[in-house]
Parts: sequence; C-alpha cells; structure tokens
Amino acid sequence: MGDPRRETPAKLGLDLKAQRLTVTWHDGHVSTYDAPFLRFVCPCAGCRGHAPGDVIPPAWEQVKSARVVGGSQVGGYAIQLAFDDGHASGIYAFDRLRDACPCCTGPFDPAVPRGL
Repeated sequence: MGDPRRETPAKLGLDLKAQRLTVTWHDGHVSTYDAPFLRFVCPCAGCRGHAPGDVIPPAWEQVKSARVVGGSQVGGYAIQLAFDDGHASGIYAFDRLRDACPCCTGPFDPAVPRGL
C-alpha cells in the first residue's frame, strides 16, 4: 500500500469553464487533468472491459473534444465524472488518478495505451 497522504486529496477542483480537474494532494503535490485526457483514460468496464481484451477502449479521435458536464465524489476514494457524450459510468479512484498524474508520467501521447 502506498503513502495515504500521497493518494488522498486535500482539495478537489472541477472547473467546468476551463475543462479541467485539479487535485491538491495531502502531500502538497498538485495534479491537473484535462477533460479529454480523463475521458480517454476512463476506467469503467464499458471502456476497459472486465478483463484485458474484452472491449476496444475509446480512441483519442473519439474523445479529444470531450467536455466534462459534472462530477461527484464517491465516498472517500474516488470521483465520478459525467461527459457531454453521455458517458458517466467511470469512477476515478484517487490512487489511480495520482499514479496517472500528467506531470509525473511524462507528456501525454494518445498513441500510447493508457488507462486508470
């Protein structure tokens, strides 16, 4: 198990105008995720399947203009986001979000398969 301060948000900010989710973690790190990136890495079974190879994940071309229309916290462990394409079943666990932090994982490249 990782450091709980690293994987626990101190503050969540969903900015619908700027189309980004900003997470300030308890260890002081700040992560910013753009809406299309979040839609691209959606962890739900519809996008990822129940096992590797179950479904074809969304292609970048399908989601690159996705917009977040809402979100809500799921207990103390995740956030669920709703997108303008009607997709709203992805539950983004905080520990997985932290592991996917763009400033920690390097530049985003849609050609590289990635999921939460």
